Amino acid sequence: MKILAILWKEWLELRRERSLLISLFLPPLLLTLMPIGIMIALRDAPDDDTSKLGIVLADPTLAGMNTADLGQAVMGKQFSLLMLLTPVLLSGIIAAYSIVGEKTGRTLEPLLATPIKTWELLLAKCLTALIPAVGTAWVSAAIFAIGVGSVANSPQVAEAVLNPAWTTVLIFCSPSLALIAIAMCVAISSRVNDPRTAQQITAVAIIPLMAIFFAQMAGALVLNVPLALGAAIVLALIAAGSLWAAVQLFQREAILTRWR
Repeated sequence: MKILAILWKEWLELRRERSLLISLFLPPLLLTLMPIGIMIALRDAPDDDTSKLGIVLADPTLAGMNTADLGQAVMGKQFSLLMLLTPVLLSGIIAAYSIVGEKTGRTLEPLLATPIKTWELLLAKCLTALIPAVGTAWVSAAIFAIGVGSVANSPQVAEAVLNPAWTTVLIFCSPSLALIAIAMCVAISSRVNDPRTAQQITAVAIIPLMAIFFAQMAGALVLNVPLALGAAIVLALIAAGSLWAAVQLFQREAILTRWR
C-alpha cells in the first residue's frame, strides 16, 4: 500500500509539471514520425537515389526488392531502432525529476524522514518512471507500425521493417533499457542536485543503441531473432545488477543531512 500511495502521489505531481509533460511528449513524437516521414520521402524517389542504399544484401528480408522498395526498407529498418531511445529518454527524464528534482525542491526530505523502507521508496520511484516510459514506447511502436503499413510501397517492405527481431527487441529490451537509465539516476541521486545533470549522465545508456544503429547502417550487423533474444538476456542481467548497485549506493542519510 505504501508503494501504491507513493506511486499515485508521484504521478499526480508529474501532471502538474507542464514543461515536464511537454518534454515527455516530444521525443516519442519525433522518433515515431521521423522514420515514417523518411519512408514517405523515399516512396517516389528516383532509382539513382535509392540504389545507393543497397548495402545490406546479406539481409534476407531485402532479397528481390527493386531499388525504390529497397530504399524504403533500408531506411525504415535503421530508424526503427531509434524507437528504443524512447524508454531510455523518458525514464531518465522522469526519474531525474522524481528523485533529484524532488530533492532540489526540498520535498524528498520529508518523505525520507518517514518510516518507509528504502527499497519501498526506490521501487515506487522506479515504477513511476518505468511504467509511463515503457508504455509510451509500446504505444509509439504501435502507431509506427500502422504508419509503416500505410506508406510502404509493398507488403514486403512493411514485413522487412516490422520484422520479428524488431518486435522482440522492442518488447523485451525496452524495460531493461529503461531500468538501466533509472538505476543510474538512483545511483547518483545523493551526489547531484541538478536534474539536468542526472539526465545527462543517464544518457550514457544511449551509447549501445547508437553503436547498433551505426553498425546496422554500415551493413556490419543484421539484427535477427536469436541476436535480439541474446541482447534481451544480457540487458536484463545488466538491469538487475544496475538496480542492485543503485540501491546499495543510494545514501538516504546523505540526502537528509547534506543539502547544498
